[in-house]
Amino acid sequence: MNWVSPVRRSAVTAANAAPVWMEGKEILTIEGLAKGDKLDPLQEAFIQNDGPQCGFCTSGQIMSGKALLLKNSQPSEAQARRALSGNLCRCGNYNREVAAVLAAAKAR
Repeated sequence: MNWVSPVRRSAVTAANAAPVWMEGKEILTIEGLAKGDKLDPLQEAFIQNDGPQCGFCTSGQIMSGKALLLKNSQPSEAQARRALSGNLCRCGNYNREVAAVLAAAKAR
């Protein structure tokens, strides 16, 4: 699981940050991206670009992409690749995930 700190605009992996350390801090999880029935533009871009495959890394990739877009609304392909590189994708779908982040940036 990844979290994004909207204040710091950085991704935090749950494996590296105990929930107790997040007490009093604002965090954003994959469950909080959608507004009611409306998906976040990045979630839509993942669907349109066939980003989700087996689902092993999808939430982590989306949250890492979201952290990047909060810091840099128009990242380069290299920046998107770097932002997503910390998540293990078991099915090797990195190219489509990077395309989804870039599509979401373009749609802004």
